[in-house]
Amino acid sequence: MGESGNRGIDVARASEASLDPEGLRRAFGLLESWIDEGVLPGAAALVARGGRIAGEAYLGVANRAKEQPVTSDTIWSLASVTKPFTATAVMILVERGVISLDDPLYRLVPAFLRAPTTAFDRRLVTVRHLLAHCSGLPGFSPDNTALRQEHRPLEDFVRSFGSQPLFFTPGAFHLYSNPGILMAAEVVGRAVAGALGVETDEPLVGRYHPFVDEEILAPLGMTLSALRPPAAWDNRIAWVERTGQEGLDWEGANSTYYRSLGIPWGGMFSRPRDLVRFVDLFLPRAGGRQRIGLDPESAIDAPRIVSPATAHEMISIQHAPPDAPAHLASDLRDAAARTPPSAAVEWGIGWEVKGTKRPHPSGELTSSATYIHRGATGTMVWADPRVDVACVLLTNRTLVSGWTTERPRQAMFSNAVMAAVR
Repeated sequence: MGESGNRGIDVARASEASLDPEGLRRAFGLLESWIDEGVLPGAAALVARGGRIAGEAYLGVANRAKEQPVTSDTIWSLASVTKPFTATAVMILVERGVISLDDPLYRLVPAFLRAPTTAFDRRLVTVRHLLAHCSGLPGFSPDNTALRQEHRPLEDFVRSFGSQPLFFTPGAFHLYSNPGILMAAEVVGRAVAGALGVETDEPLVGRYHPFVDEEILAPLGMTLSALRPPAAWDNRIAWVERTGQEGLDWEGANSTYYRSLGIPWGGMFSRPRDLVRFVDLFLPRAGGRQRIGLDPESAIDAPRIVSPATAHEMISIQHAPPDAPAHLASDLRDAAARTPPSAAVEWGIGWEVKGTKRPHPSGELTSSATYIHRGATGTMVWADPRVDVACVLLTNRTLVSGWTTERPRQAMFSNAVMAAVR
């Protein structure tokens, strides 16, 4: 494919990346069949191995109402695939000696102690707990919807999410937590502002956005990626279907308000050719350095976003507690993140690690070392260190609509990708 605006399936470079071209075509053909059957409006997928793009697919429609086709330049709402970006921002500060993963959160953000008293000690919550989703914080706050309906700024979400009670002792259970990730972003903002540990009622999360831009997106050349996409991109952003908020001026992914928030737990917009550069960073052979999108001659001088040690740590299991019992924060859970209960929910730093979890959206054929993240808008990225493969799958139909639970379609696609590996 050329540099921009391409459609269809391209596996011409699969052999160069040690993937079977016909096998990869079959994997992309699954997406094509699901679009033909009406399961998905549109999809974009990219598979890379060893730092080389093996194949791409741009299929269906990005916006059904406008009859706008998906192309290689379509930009997608990543939803929770944003979380590893936030975690990477934190780890850059860890590398610089500004913070530690085992810093108690309240020492960095004193306002975190201003919350309803429960049986669980907030002083025990660390940055590591936040990024591994076992802090004890719930999935969101009771006023989450009201904040969006009122078009409140992100700083009000910090105040709300950061004052939520703990539902268990930190580390005791896994409970996927958007507030935890937002508090990690607040740590980044305070660090940038030189205000760690300073008593203030004014959240500083606004400093987080330029930090991600300058330290991650710009060095990687992710020119069509942003936490706050400009209005000029509106016509190329895929319209997400089945949000449950259709037509509302606070609708997730689609509304101007949502796109302006830049939410650290779900606000990134990107395209496959940008996103794969980030996903690939954490593979051992990349070691935190960009491999994709560069000429071989210039690869030796490629940007290193994080050190090899950091890349390794982020995809290594930090905590593997059981799922929180169903009665804990039962009405404050992220519906898109719900999976079958597990006795051990392995999680790295910002990345889920496949580990022993079965079934799994990365399928049966990826190794237990596979790191992954999914997003509510129907997105999924994963990479398998065993075979040095990175995979991006972006769609515009929400996970809660059931397209990959009525049948495990993300796993089916992932299996077909792995079957193409030589």
